[in-house]
Amino acid sequence: MSEERTTGVAADVRKRLTIVAVGLVLLGVASYAVSYFQRQGSLDRAFLEVAGNVRAETYTVRAPALTLPTPDYTVGIPSTAAPKAPKRTSAAVGSSGQPVVSGRLTAVYVTEGDRIVAGAPLAKLETTMLDLGVQQALTAATKARADVAVLGDTLNTLGSTQADLAKAKRDLQSALAKAKVQRADLAAQLAQLQSMPTPPPGSVPPSGTPMPNRAALIARLKSALTGIDAGIAKMSSGLRTMASGSAKLADAKTTVRNGRDLLTVVADGRDVAVDIARARLNAAVITSPVGGLVIFARRTGDVAMMNAPLVKIRPDSPALVDTYLTAEQLAHVRTGARAEVTYDSSPGSVLTGRITSIADSSAFPPTAFPTDIVHMTRTTRVTITLDDGERPPAGTPVDITIRTDSRG
Repeated sequence: MSEERTTGVAADVRKRLTIVAVGLVLLGVASYAVSYFQRQGSLDRAFLEVAGNVRAETYTVRAPALTLPTPDYTVGIPSTAAPKAPKRTSAAVGSSGQPVVSGRLTAVYVTEGDRIVAGAPLAKLETTMLDLGVQQALTAATKARADVAVLGDTLNTLGSTQADLAKAKRDLQSALAKAKVQRADLAAQLAQLQSMPTPPPGSVPPSGTPMPNRAALIARLKSALTGIDAGIAKMSSGLRTMASGSAKLADAKTTVRNGRDLLTVVADGRDVAVDIARARLNAAVITSPVGGLVIFARRTGDVAMMNAPLVKIRPDSPALVDTYLTAEQLAHVRTGARAEVTYDSSPGSVLTGRITSIADSSAFPPTAFPTDIVHMTRTTRVTITLDDGERPPAGTPVDITIRTDSRG
């Protein structure tokens, strides 16, 4: 009897579970059918009712990657020795041997809640080393122009005596040594430009006085280095001719002229280095890329690592509302269609706008998105730009009515 009773109980349990499972399936089908016919009914009424939310759009201004100059304490001091390699520091170091950092914020001009316009100053990084870099570049450029003048004077006063030739040879050897040192330094500048780190995707680069076009600077430096190499070859050849004892006065003048032309190219390269140093200094003053509301700002005195967020801004652009439509719904809407938006936190408010964007591909709607569509259904994101006026808070769930007929 006990065995028969157990079998009966098990059968009864299985029967009840089957009934529950069938009920759940029917409930799901009924829910989908109701949703489907609701959507179809709205389409038949020349409008589509869906859920959406207000896009939370912000700009993040990050600390720029500033390359600090290596202090040159020999600027202005004559020396025939090759420059010593810079010592490594604890900061990130680029391929040119110069540290790549951001630095300490000496001033932050905005606080959370401020409204700003595009181009407004946001913050300033410490510029002590960058100021030094500009002075070093200017001093080196001045020396390069002075070297050109020396050979110019030599060319003007070159006579036919052995003393004149010997002096010319010494001047040329000195110029050649300087040109080689200058070439090495300009090559380091080129390597530094080519290895500058790229901001991470999605970030907004800091906006100060515009950085000269990086590609143009690289092209100018490469052109200068090519000219310097050609000039060094000519000078070396001329010096060998003079050393052979068979040089004539015309050969000496030609060699001096080549040397002057070489140092002119070097001086032009030094002007590029001045532009680069000034651009680094200007990049230390960070300005806003857009107008809007400041929702986050660092504090004066903070140390900002490279690419670290400094200020976050919610722009004053029109509010965007996103929704997700199934293929059958999408067939009845178009770009430019009118839409009305309402939301619970402002009862009675009806905001208007138009569809301004329809995604090119479909995907599953985000699980956190407020919608009656089954989340395993593939949908297409549709964006509505609201007309000027009231702006619902970012992230607010909203109800949307989209016109599906031909009326504008």
